[in-house]
Amino acid sequence: VMAMALNMAAMKGDPQDDARKAYNNCLVTEHNDAVEAKKSGSAFNEQLAGACAEKRKVYYDMIVRSEKSFGSKQAEAEQFANEELQAVIDSITGAFSQNASTGAKLQPEK
Repeated sequence: VMAMALNMAAMKGDPQDDARKAYNNCLVTEHNDAVEAKKSGSAFNEQLAGACAEKRKVYYDMIVRSEKSFGSKQAEAEQFANEELQAVIDSITGAFSQNASTGAKLQPEK
């Protein structure tokens, strides 16, 4: 995950990376709110299921368009986009499982 984050940091000014950051930062806000509210892991997962839908869709659509521009078929592009979105979600849920008991909060990406 760290390598992916560093790779993406190098793409500063990239609209797709900006969309990823916007989605990630929205989930960071959800994480921090849940940590502050002392939510359970299952409650947090339920919260994330519908969180940041607009930012998620923008990022998803950009990934699909990008993948199709490289010659991927629609189904392949959608699968890749879903995997990329899941990586962001997994990062946030992993952080929550570590931070819920300590109250630590995440910092948004710049």
